[in-house]
Amino acid sequence: MGGRCGFKVIVRLIHTILCIAILSTLLWKETGLRWALVKGNDLVYGSVFLCLFVISLIMYYVVCLTDPGYIYTYRFKKRCGQVNVEAEISEEEMECGGSDCNIPLTELSKPLDKRNRYKYRFCDYCEIQPPLRSKHCEDCQMCVRKYDHHCPWLETCVGERNHRYFWWFLFTTALLITWTLVIIWDSLVTENTWTDWFHTNIVLFLDMLVLVLGGLVVTGLFVFHTYLMTNGLTTWETASRESITYLKYLDDEYNPFDQGCCRNIYSFMCVSDIQKWETLYAKRARLKDGDD
Repeated sequence: MGGRCGFKVIVRLIHTILCIAILSTLLWKETGLRWALVKGNDLVYGSVFLCLFVISLIMYYVVCLTDPGYIYTYRFKKRCGQVNVEAEISEEEMECGGSDCNIPLTELSKPLDKRNRYKYRFCDYCEIQPPLRSKHCEDCQMCVRKYDHHCPWLETCVGERNHRYFWWFLFTTALLITWTLVIIWDSLVTENTWTDWFHTNIVLFLDMLVLVLGGLVVTGLFVFHTYLMTNGLTTWETASRESITYLKYLDDEYNPFDQGCCRNIYSFMCVSDIQKWETLYAKRARLKDGDD
């Protein structure tokens, strides 16, 4: 456990140092940002850039330090030393762990006494039946509500409680990278030979290389997670639909958690409480059977 915490610190420190290093080169070399801030030619322009930089870095740590939705069980086995620790589980968490978590959609609309019996999903690691849309993360060694994925660059899970912050991190970082690339491109010095050009622009060129590679990843993730947000999906559900108990019985194009684009965005961005996905799942089951 201590080694894992140390690794988290290293990953996050690398991210912070990399961001500050690129900002420092923009202020050191003859760039538009240096002219705006250091030489005071356009303080508004420079201040807005710095604000975006700070917001992006803050959102990174907000995602990292926000509980993604860990499910604390009665008996949580600490992997180091196999020590059993008694932990309390809230009444709200108990309600979310109802027996309807993994029944196929068509079965949820039937009376209890007429439902077929299915083997419910069970987490052997946590020794619980987790709520709907939850998954066990092997890196965090805990089940996570509305699990999306484990992000190695943040070294934390993205789940129900911090997914919106992850989206804002991607959004602000994509804007910051694009703006920084524009500043660097405008600051490159023209030389007579490639050797002279490379020697003069080596620092900015390395910055640009890092930003292009990182920008492609960040922009791709931003577009993908915007799609997930508007459609009421998660990365795990999209990638592993055929193996997820509560989805594999459904038609390939049917999403029981899709409430419409506007409602999906509102739920994603504005609802901070734990959501009972079992209730929505059962409601959509009845609506679907009514249509059929």
